[in-house]
Parts: sequence; C-alpha cells; structure tokens
Amino acid sequence: MARSLPLRDAFFMPPSPDAIELRAFTHGLMPRTVPAMMAHFADDWRQRGVDAWNEIPNHWRPASEDRVGWWTLPEYLAEEFITPLLGAPPDTCILQPNVHWTMQCLLSAPDVWARGRRVVLTEAEFPSVMHSLRRWQDVFDLDLHVVPLTEHQRVDADRVLDAITPETGLVVLSHVGFTTGEKLPDATLRAVADATHAANGLFVVDGYHSAGSVPIRVSKVDADVYMGGLLKEACGSSGNAFVYLRPGLDLSPRMAGWFGDADPFGFAQDPADHPDVRRRFMGGTTAVASMYHAVEGVRLLLDVGLDAVRTHSLRLTERALARADDIGVRVQSPRAPERRSAMVILEVPAADRLCAYLKTQHIYTDSRKKQFLRMAPFVWNTAEEVDRAFDAIGDALRDGNYRSMPPETATAAGPVT
Repeated sequence: MARSLPLRDAFFMPPSPDAIELRAFTHGLMPRTVPAMMAHFADDWRQRGVDAWNEIPNHWRPASEDRVGWWTLPEYLAEEFITPLLGAPPDTCILQPNVHWTMQCLLSAPDVWARGRRVVLTEAEFPSVMHSLRRWQDVFDLDLHVVPLTEHQRVDADRVLDAITPETGLVVLSHVGFTTGEKLPDATLRAVADATHAANGLFVVDGYHSAGSVPIRVSKVDADVYMGGLLKEACGSSGNAFVYLRPGLDLSPRMAGWFGDADPFGFAQDPADHPDVRRRFMGGTTAVASMYHAVEGVRLLLDVGLDAVRTHSLRLTERALARADDIGVRVQSPRAPERRSAMVILEVPAADRLCAYLKTQHIYTDSRKKQFLRMAPFVWNTAEEVDRAFDAIGDALRDGNYRSMPPETATAAGPVT
C-alpha cells in the first residue's frame, strides 16, 4: 500500500518529541527499515562468509526470483532503484562509493579529452568536481573555464553557452547548487547539452542535491553522465553514490580497478576493459555493508512518487519564504518554483550562532560562512513545523540573545553543523 505525505512515521526522528529536523540537504534521516537491513548484512556475512559474494537472499525484492550476490549488488540495486529515480533506461546506472570517485574515473578516461581539452563549469560546483578538475588540469593540459555566478548568486546560462567552443570536451553543471539552492530548469540543462554535443563534448550533471527531491528525467536533459549520491534527501547515508552513463557512451577510465576488469578472476597482468561500460567505473574491492542501507530511502520516495515529493517540498518551501518575509529576513535562494530546490537559504547575522541556538530548541538547521542559515523542509515535515521554526527564528532575531551562544563547532569534535 502506497504511503501518503508527510512520511514522519517512516523515519527515525530526533529523540525530542517536539524536534523539527530541517537538514535533509546535508544528511537524510534513517528509514526505519535500515536496522533490519543491516542485520541481514551481519547474518549474510556470518552464515555465508566468502560465498556471499556469489549469492545471498534477495532482501530488496523478496518476492522476486532475481538472484543477487555481493558481486552484482552495484548493478542490481542501481537497476531496481536508481534507474526509476532518474527516469533512466535499463542497464545505464551503477552504484558508486562517492561522487569524487566517479569524477576521478571520468577524468582519467582519455576518450574524454580526445573530444577537446576545454572544460566549462561554474564557480558553484562542489569541491568533488572543482578540486578533481584542478588536480587533473596539468596532467591533461586542460583549459578550465569557470563561469562566475551573477551578482545574485545565480548561474548565468547565457555565459555558460557562450563559453562552449569547438575545443570543449566537457561541460559540468550542478542540477541544484549546493551553496545557492538554485535548481536549473530542464530547458536550461537541455540547451547546454545541445551546445555541448554540437561541439562533440560530453555533458555531465552533478545531481547530488536533486536526487530524491525533484523528478529527474536524464533523457529529457540529454545528459551523457548524471552522477549523484544518496546521502542527502535520498536518505541512504554515506558510501552510496551512483552514476548514469548514456546508452552507447564508450569510456575507458584509467582509474578502473580489478572489479572493473573484463576477467577479474583471470588475474592477468594486463588490464582489459569490462564489456559493460558501467562496470569500468568500479575500483578495488567494493564496500558491501553500505549497499544494504543504500536504497531504503529511495524505496520510500518512489513509493509516494517523486512528483508528490516535489509538490510537498514546494508547498513547504513556499510557506518558509512567506514566513521569512513576515519576519523581515532576506532570502538568498531562488523564489520562483521552477528554480527552487528543496533548500531555503536565509541571510542572517551570526548564522552559526543562530544555528547553535535553534538546536537548543530542538530545531535542526545548518549554517555556512557565519552568514547563511540553510534549511530544507522535507517529506517528514509539516507546515506547522515550518511555522514553529520561523516563530523561533523571529524571536531569536528580535531579542538578539542568540549572538552570545558559542557556535556548536567551537566545542564539537567536528565541523559539521
């Protein structure tokens, strides 16, 4: 039976009964099915040992006759859950450990640079993309063209298109900007794809902040590569990312490991490309435990439907924008529905201290640069919770006492807010 929104009962919530969790964009909540899935992993390892690589019970599709083993889980789980998440055709997706690995594989493929050495991207790209390109820049003599954002921190599509030349081998854009919250419309992505393909380049979309929060159709935007992760709105925690490769795309990453070899158990001295291009994006021995909890959040989202998830998200973010206006707080993220992601970014003084204060009220947000408070009301939230959160923000801004709060990161063991 399909669930309805909100999905509060499907996830483990923070312990306080009045908790308001608004950090889906940084780490999703744990689905209630995860402990049982991790127990399955422990049982499979304990009972089967090395034989689990060949075959285990199909915990993901128990009614199916599909046979699975640890060796085939990256393709199987991607086929069953990532393919519908991306609206992708069959046999095009595979799980990855993280987007950094995917980028390293992609950039190590000489086939990419045979198309051209110019790379076009914006300054909004995540370090997994930006840092990777800069580290390979000298190796392949790449011409990186970083398009600046507008004064309002938006992607300038015209400048991106103008930057694409016949020498362009690669164009990389974020579907949703991790610092801006801007969602690029399908029409924008398609226009960039068309221009990139006219130059014989590859169009890559980083969908880390869109996977699970908006309906995606990779064929509609004509991406050659669509990569992302399940850590955030997809609620799959760390160690779980994915890549889609357009049908017919032939790449040979030099980073490929023995799991991506054509004959891994032949143990030949010379590598040989696996006939399935997806498998060439595999490295060394795959981490198995993380795959057991990878798609439990995706399962829930697919059950209610990504269109319903998006409608719920837009309704809550619209409420958040209205409340921000009520209390006189400047909104840094986009307002237009077609450009609005699940994230709402507020510009407030001492945002890190406000974030720490709100946590004492069991309201969980996130801050950046001591200037921006970020939130993403998601599938487990209600409009009433959005109102309560903004009531607390408004009260805190009016009395200003939150400014005396030490930022949580000043005393914590790590920097994550």
